Amino acid sequence: MTPVVFVVCLLASLSSVTSQNIPPHIITPEAKTKEYLKGKSKVVLHCTASGNPAVTYKWYFDGTKITSTNYVKVDSTTGNLTIPSFSNREQGEYQCGVENNVGPGVYPLAMSPVTTLKEIVLKGWADSGAKPKPVNGSEGGYARLECGDAPASDPPARFTWFLQGVEGTQEQVKETNRIYIDDKGTLHFIFLEVADQTAVDIYKCAMYNDNPDNIQLGSPKKLTVKPADVKPQVPPKPVYRTVNPQFLIGQDAELECVFSGHPIPSVQWLGLRKELITANKKYRLDKNNMKLQIINITENDEGIYTCTATSSTTVEDNIFLDVTSGPIWEQSLHNQTIPEGRDAIFTCKARSARSEDELNAPVWYKNGVEININNLPGTGKMEFSDRYRVMTVRGLTKPGDIMCLQCRVTNSIGSEFANGCLNVIEPIIVTTQPSLRQGIKKGDLVNLTVRGTTDPGMTLRYRWEFKNKTYYTELPPYVTYDDVSDKAYINTTSLSDEEYKQIEGNYSRVLYHSFETHPVVIEVVLEDWIVAPVVVRQAGVPIWLIILLILLILLIIFIIICCCCYQKRKDRGAYKVYDTEVNTVYLSPDKDIEDHKFQNVTSIDPEEDESVKKTLNPNYELSDDDMDSLDGYAGGKSNAAYFSDDASFVGQYATRASQDF
Repeated sequence: MTPVVFVVCLLASLSSVTSQNIPPHIITPEAKTKEYLKGKSKVVLHCTASGNPAVTYKWYFDGTKITSTNYVKVDSTTGNLTIPSFSNREQGEYQCGVENNVGPGVYPLAMSPVTTLKEIVLKGWADSGAKPKPVNGSEGGYARLECGDAPASDPPARFTWFLQGVEGTQEQVKETNRIYIDDKGTLHFIFLEVADQTAVDIYKCAMYNDNPDNIQLGSPKKLTVKPADVKPQVPPKPVYRTVNPQFLIGQDAELECVFSGHPIPSVQWLGLRKELITANKKYRLDKNNMKLQIINITENDEGIYTCTATSSTTVEDNIFLDVTSGPIWEQSLHNQTIPEGRDAIFTCKARSARSEDELNAPVWYKNGVEININNLPGTGKMEFSDRYRVMTVRGLTKPGDIMCLQCRVTNSIGSEFANGCLNVIEPIIVTTQPSLRQGIKKGDLVNLTVRGTTDPGMTLRYRWEFKNKTYYTELPPYVTYDDVSDKAYINTTSLSDEEYKQIEGNYSRVLYHSFETHPVVIEVVLEDWIVAPVVVRQAGVPIWLIILLILLILLIIFIIICCCCYQKRKDRGAYKVYDTEVNTVYLSPDKDIEDHKFQNVTSIDPEEDESVKKTLNPNYELSDDDMDSLDGYAGGKSNAAYFSDDASFVGQYATRASQDF
C-alpha cells in the first residue's frame, strides 16, 4: 500500500467514527488543597471537567449537596462555586461533582479531591493591658522573656518582640547571635548586657499569622540587669529545645536548640548517624545555627538529632523528630476504559506512616453514594477482596456498567479521597480471516485478508508484524493490498525461488485502538521446499559442527566393530569350559598329557576287557556310536599308540566323555 492510499484509508476510517460516550473526567482541582481566608472576603472555587455528552456540575459541602443561596452560589454550567462574603459559617470541606448522561438512565458522577476552606483566626491576649511583669538578671547571665499563654491562632502564629515607649512608640527587637526568639515566642538573652535593661520602655510580645492586618500584642515585661565589674565566664548550658516535634511527610521540619553561656557558644548539629550537618539542599541552618530546617521530610528523616554547644566546654542536647502522615497511597483509583465481557479491577490501597497503626478498611462510593459492603448493589456484579481494598466489577456490559467509583481512607492525622471512572466499550471482533495455517506450493495465492469491527466511538487501526518487524504504513515483503476488494495476499507465481523461500513464516495482522489489541496470526508453510537446512540455520547450529558430530559417531561405531572382531578371534582358540566341567573334580589335561605322552597307549577293546569297562562306568554299555566317537579322538585309527595302559587316565576322560554325551 502506498502512503497516499494509506492516508486515504485512514481518513475514511476516521470519518466513519461516531461520537463516543465518555464518563466525566475532572481536570481541576486535581489535588486536595487548604486555604486560609480573611472574613468577609469573596471566594470563588473553580471546577473543570471533560466528558461526552456535555457535563453538568454540582458542589458538596461536608458531604451534602449545596443548593444555591445568598451565601453560596453554584453554576452548574461553568462549575464555579462563589461565596460572596466568607465567614466561619462557610468553613469546611468542599467537593465538586461532575456528571453526564451516557445511556438510558445512566449518569456516572465523578467527585473531585477535597478543598478545605478555613477562616484566619487570631484572638487577642486577655491580659494585654496588665501591669508590666518584672524580670531580673545579672550582666553576663542568661534571661528569658515569655509570651505567656498565647491565644488561639489558625494557622499557627509567628512571633516577634517590640520595645514600646511611654508615648506609644514601638521599636522591633532585632535578633542577633546573642538575642534569639524561638517558635513559641520566648525571647532569649544568651547573656545579658546592661543595655538590655528597660527604663521607661517595656518589652511586648507580638503575634501575627496569614492576615497581616491583624497583629496582637501580649502583656508587657520589664527587664532589670544588674551590672558586673567583670563579665563572668559562663559555660554553655541548654536552656531550650523543641519539645516533641511532629511534622507531616513533605513538610519542612524545624528543630531549635538554645544554649546560654559567655562567651557565646558555637552550635553544631549532628544527624541520625551522628554525622556533622552542613547547609545544603536538604538542610538549612538559621539564627547562628540554633535552628535546623530539614527540607521536604520523608519517613527516613525520623529519629534523634543532636545539637552541641562549645565554648569553655562542650554540652549537647537531643531532639526526637516524629515524622507522621495521613494515609499514604500505594495504589489509587484511576479512570479505565475496558471492552464488554471483561472484568474491571479498582484498587484503593493506602498505608500509614512507618511505625503507626494500620488503616481501617476504605469506604467505597458509586457515583457519589456510599456502597453498603454488606448489601452490594446488583447481582454478583461487584466483589471485594484484600480486606475490601480491591473491588472487581465482573462481566461488563455497555452502557449499564459505565460508572464512577470513589474511595476514602482515613487515620487520626487526616484522610485521602480518590475517584476513578469506568467506561465500557464494544470489543474488537474479527469479521474476516483466512485459514490460520496455510500450506502452499509455488504458484499458489496466499490469503492474508483480515478485517474487523469495534466500538463506534473507536478508530480501529491495523498493523503488520512479520519476522520481528512491525509495519504501520507499509506492507511486509511481497504482500499486495487490493484497494477495490480490500484484500491482502501474496501471489507466488511471479516470485523467484529465493523470494519464494522468504515468504515462509508467521504473519500477524494486529487490530488495535487505544484500549485493546487483537492479533490474528497466520502461519505460511512452504510444502514444496526442504526446510530442514533453514531450520538448522534458524536454530543457530553451524553446518561444520553437524558434519563433525556425524564423523565422530561413525568413528565410535568403527571402534566398536573392531573390538568385537578382536574378541571373537581371541575366543576362537580357547577351550570352552562347560558348567558340567566346572562342577566336576579338578582335571588338568595338560599335566596328564605331559605325564603319559600317549606313547604306550594300547588298543583297548571294551567288549573284551571287562576291567576297563567297569572302570569307565560299571553300568555303561558301549554302543556302536560310542565306538565311533572314540575313533574320532584317535583320528579314525584304532592302533595301540593312541591309548595308554593307564586305566585311571582313560577312566577320567571316559567318565567326562560319558557325561558330555
